[in-house]
Amino acid sequence: MTTSSEKKKKKKSNSLPKQQLGDTPVPPWEMPTPEEKKQAEPVRKALKEALTRVDSQEKADQVIEHLEGKESGETPADVEQAQAGTETAGEAARKVEKKAQVAPESKKTEKVLDETARAASGGEKRKREAVSQAVQEVLNPEQQGAAPTAANERQREYLRKAVLKRLSPLDAIDANLFLQVNHLPHTRLLNVMFYWLTLVFTGGATWYLCLGYSFLRKRHSFGSLVREAALPLLITTTLVEHPVKAYFKRRRPFITMIQAIVIGKKPGSWSFPSGHSASAFGGAWLLNQKFPGWKGLTYTLASLVAFSRIYLGDHYPGDVLSGSVLGFLFARIFRWLGKSRH
Repeated sequence: MTTSSEKKKKKKSNSLPKQQLGDTPVPPWEMPTPEEKKQAEPVRKALKEALTRVDSQEKADQVIEHLEGKESGETPADVEQAQAGTETAGEAARKVEKKAQVAPESKKTEKVLDETARAASGGEKRKREAVSQAVQEVLNPEQQGAAPTAANERQREYLRKAVLKRLSPLDAIDANLFLQVNHLPHTRLLNVMFYWLTLVFTGGATWYLCLGYSFLRKRHSFGSLVREAALPLLITTTLVEHPVKAYFKRRRPFITMIQAIVIGKKPGSWSFPSGHSASAFGGAWLLNQKFPGWKGLTYTLASLVAFSRIYLGDHYPGDVLSGSVLGFLFARIFRWLGKSRH
């Protein structure tokens, strides 16, 4: 016999929106409802119409030049602040729709992309996700399990070339590699796996849990674990995430490239180098000094974390490579300092 509490629990679980192919793996309470997804339909329609106007490389160059001008002064703090709004999916969609209606014909594509980008980066969490899914279905249909149309593919190629030609040769190579990796098939299973992998390794959290487990087994090793592993990892992560990133001030790929597939929340920090990659490889090396038998597992996990940063749309390959190398070097230096002072 079903009790009233069980009925309430069942009703609550049934009311939570279910993920569909292409949905990003956000927690159920942040996932847009079917109604909110429907409210975002005008975004999808306006964006499709706007992109049909990108019918030449010259037009794509104009669009990217306009967007680059709008974003030139945008900082990670601006991205973080924009995400704190309270706008709903319906309100955002109406603004995009209105922009498509009133914008001059010659500027319609730019104006619609401007408003869509603003809608996808600000406001209530479920609203951001509903708008982002609409955008991905137009710009990156492969994430939704659908093949792009020939026209869509041609327009996307125009935009890709327009972005790359405005970059320096090295940045263009990095951006091109980013698109190759970031546009690999995004299945629901891979989205969930890489989303949670990058989440649990934030700041090297998983490595600290491993060190905590080791301490519980060998309590006398606390001092050496702190000096030779925990403290070097903390310093490594802090250096990369703050002074090093603040020095280079490279913008995230999703700010520069409208074709970036972004899974989950957009980080509000600089892009170069990757802090996740630094803590992943720095932590892997530090743990291997204590537990040599873990080498295969730790480096495999670190590699997957680094790869996830490109797959999720948060970093360029150059960010990931530099972060991995810096993490490895800083970990060695600060471990040596910790041992030499003891």
